[in-house]
Amino acid sequence: MKTKLTSRIGAVIVDNIVLYAAGFGVLIQLGVSRDRALVIISIMFVLYSILTPTFCKGYQLGKYLLGMKIVTDTYNQPSFFKLAIRELIKVMYAIPVIGIIFILVSQFLMGKREDGKMLHDLIAGTKVIRI
Repeated sequence: MKTKLTSRIGAVIVDNIVLYAAGFGVLIQLGVSRDRALVIISIMFVLYSILTPTFCKGYQLGKYLLGMKIVTDTYNQPSFFKLAIRELIKVMYAIPVIGIIFILVSQFLMGKREDGKMLHDLIAGTKVIRI
């Protein structure tokens, strides 16, 4: 079943709060510089985004709390490879100016497509479903 954009944004916010806010705070308290802490947390977020759904049957904390999960086009659990591609494609969203265009295209696709796939889902062969 198709997910709502607001639910997907909410799931990302939950994941970001847990990883960035908590992780950043812990690293700063341990004496790690802010720049280094940001790099470490960013790397941890990418690893979290790939490994958590790989080992937790398509779930990430935010998606789990909001009743969603990542699956393949055939509703199977995505492989590590598919999830890695899915997350690495999201790097294009961070490219100045062009990234905004990719985000808008992705959101447009999600709204218009019956399966609710975003651009990174189309490329990786995954989708996010409500459970």
